[in-house]
Amino acid sequence: MELDQGVLLTSTTGGGLAHRRASEYRRGNGTERILFLLFDGEQPGHYEHDGVSRPLRRGDLYVTDPNAVFTIRPSLTCNASIVQVDRSVLETNTETIRLADHRLASSPLYGLVRDHLVSLARNAPLLTSPGDRASAAEATVALLKGLVASAARDDGAASRTAVQDHLLDRIRRFLRMHAVDQDLGPGDIAAAHAISVRKLFQLWQSEPLSLSETIMQLRLEAAQRLLIAQPHLTIAAVARASGFVDASHFSRRFRRALGCSPTDWRVQHHGRSRS
Repeated sequence: MELDQGVLLTSTTGGGLAHRRASEYRRGNGTERILFLLFDGEQPGHYEHDGVSRPLRRGDLYVTDPNAVFTIRPSLTCNASIVQVDRSVLETNTETIRLADHRLASSPLYGLVRDHLVSLARNAPLLTSPGDRASAAEATVALLKGLVASAARDDGAASRTAVQDHLLDRIRRFLRMHAVDQDLGPGDIAAAHAISVRKLFQLWQSEPLSLSETIMQLRLEAAQRLLIAQPHLTIAAVARASGFVDASHFSRRFRRALGCSPTDWRVQHHGRSRS
């Protein structure tokens, strides 16, 4: 599955066959994708990357530059989820990947990235729209960049930035799903992400709209969709379904944002659609 340009999610199932890129095919500055492999084989195997060997174990994450010398030799079956990222997207080189892979598990992001890739592989069939796939790709690349940087350079700042970007992306998705809940507030959002309200507002400082303005915008967008999709639904029902406590509050906020009442907006929109 292509998540976005230069970002692919694939899976592989095979027998106990070795995959090896020999030294005579090493190109160093090639444009191939960097491979992030999450192994799920039934039995341990053998993994070697640029002269360093270690077990190939179920649940472990490996990163490989195909321009380097590497071997993947499972004992029985080789079940794996693989994220392939263009070198230009990941903005890295062979040496950085080599250093990162040799101490990948030491990164504070290792567990977070591994869990993210497990979830990504499991939920891939749900990513039906280009926007959903692009969002998943953006979050994935940000995490992988942070993982590689922190493992290769022991860069704590890169790790913190990647964690923050990933958390913000999760909060944005949460808001898109729950903005229409009438009782939604900062405490609910913070609790859903295991952070304090203070931390939530600190994270949100980088966003163009305040948290309350973002929720309001999402509710108004939901109302617009309902006004069109269900033309016989009353304004009060649209208000409740969009997260507003009553129709009058909804109408005031709608007029302030769009310059007309919900009823007039619905009529105008339908008129344009039929013309």
